[in-house]
Amino acid sequence: MKRIYLLFIMILISLILTLYSGCSAGVTSSSTSTMTSSSTATTGPGGGLIVQSDSLNTGKIAAIRQQTSSYPWEMDLLIQSSTDVSSLPNPTKDSIGKVITVKTDQDLTQFKAGEIITAKIKYVGDVPKPGITLYIYNIIPEASP
Repeated sequence: MKRIYLLFIMILISLILTLYSGCSAGVTSSSTSTMTSSSTATTGPGGGLIVQSDSLNTGKIAAIRQQTSSYPWEMDLLIQSSTDVSSLPNPTKDSIGKVITVKTDQDLTQFKAGEIITAKIKYVGDVPKPGITLYIYNIIPEASP
């Protein structure tokens, strides 16, 4: 049952991304070339396929855990703000005020629970495993007032 649910979610995300990219058909030619070059699939540091998405976030670290598989670090993050990055889908826009779990290969030994950070978050598909992972990168501590 869980596999069917995950498959349904993956198909739904693919459909939404396909429809989203189809909406840009009326874009000017200079914008189209920019969008076309950014829509190529690439692989992330963990080897997964990157679903073109991005967001700039501020959040409070709830927990940090070292992992033994896929990405070396996992973080629970209370999202305080989420900003779109260009015209890409924002994976955290509905997560403000919620704790989400993100993974990264950035060394998190310098960070601790309770700290406020700014970072980018995007989707990374765990190929060949089903599902989507939220990948956090460009993590920097917020400046103290």
